Amino acid sequence: MDKLHYIFGEIDSDDSISNLAEILGTNSVKGLIQIPPSHGVGIIKKVKLDSGIVMRIWNFSLNKPISFSKRAHRYTTNEKYFHIGYLLNTESVLLNNKTFPKPMPIPQGMNTLFFSSDAEMDFEIEIGSGLHAIDLTVSYSWLMQEFSDSDSDTQIRSYIHELNARQYPTLLVESSSPAEYRVISDIYSAAGADLKSHLHIKAEALLLVAEFFRKISSRSTKEVLESKILYYDKILIAEKILEESLQGIFPGVDVIAKKVALSESTLKRYFKTVFHRSLYEHYLELKMEHAKRLMLEKHVTVNEVASILNYEKVSSFIETFKKHHGYSPGQLKRKSA
Repeated sequence: MDKLHYIFGEIDSDDSISNLAEILGTNSVKGLIQIPPSHGVGIIKKVKLDSGIVMRIWNFSLNKPISFSKRAHRYTTNEKYFHIGYLLNTESVLLNNKTFPKPMPIPQGMNTLFFSSDAEMDFEIEIGSGLHAIDLTVSYSWLMQEFSDSDSDTQIRSYIHELNARQYPTLLVESSSPAEYRVISDIYSAAGADLKSHLHIKAEALLLVAEFFRKISSRSTKEVLESKILYYDKILIAEKILEESLQGIFPGVDVIAKKVALSESTLKRYFKTVFHRSLYEHYLELKMEHAKRLMLEKHVTVNEVASILNYEKVSSFIETFKKHHGYSPGQLKRKSA
């Protein structure tokens, strides 16, 4: 099946929306794209909220996969643009970046994607899953103006200035608080129903932007500026270390952390964010799946598998296997005979 492919540097101009409409086999009318029946169902809307801030509403499902390729754009030594995307269905999106060994599924609960205009990445949306999201593009100058009313904004302005001045792209995946998520859902529903509710949408969008920058400015500058995207590359290396240890013993969090150059606490936190379980739980998952394959594909005996996987007692292997799969190795062998 053919895949739709949209390459863009910016997505907040009328021209960029028109180009996207053309990819989808239709036209845009005043920033509105109605997905044609030949491609699926739904809409994409662009709303200019103010000079320096643009919002888009994504509410569609397609009958073929689509990829969005973001290329560096509109970066000067003076001003960047920043994009904040809020996903209502994270399970539908794969994020890819040239530093990733393979595409990254957006982890459950990490529904906010933040990147600067000089960032490059690909988004993959599978057939049928669609995209339900809102995103905002804000300029550096607009942000500096918005955070200029009080002394409490000084730290935020300093943070934004540093993000704008850095020579490398910023790319982060975040989670929204329950309060933020309620605002996101409200904007999504209101904007999807009626573009005329402009003032209500604008007020809530400004609130979201303000809360987002207040949240990230409370962290260390180093954490945000490094833009590790959940340290995805290092987490995949950690998983590879586990895979290479299946016929031995669990390497230990301290050993793995040293090999991937992360602190133990950072490794444990981000590994669980990506895989939804601890390193040891994931290790056991891999080990028991490997045991199953050995018995089904290689016809290895239960005793031999226990020995290969470095279990001193066969009974310990059998107990672990049964706890993981819900049936014993012997039952598996009998079923496959």
